[in-house]
Amino acid sequence: MAEKKMNPVTRRWEIDGVPVTYRVTWKHVETGKDHVHVKEFDDVDQGYDYYQMMQRDGYCYQVTWDHVPW
Repeated sequence: MAEKKMNPVTRRWEIDGVPVTYRVTWKHVETGKDHVHVKEFDDVDQGYDYYQMMQRDGYCYQVTWDHVPW
C-alpha cells in the first residue's frame, strides 16, 4: 500500500488514488452491547472532533477511530 497523499484537485487525502475516510464507531447504553453505531467523515478534523466528543459522552463506550481503507 502506498503512502497517504493529498490530492490537490479534490483537497482530500488518498491512498493509491482512493479517498481516505475517517470512521468513528461506538456503542450506546440505550441501544445495547450488540448494536454498533458508525459515522464516517471526509475531513480528518471533523472526524477526530466527533471522536473526541463521543469519548466524553457518558452514554457511549468502546469508541474507536479508524482510517479507511488504511
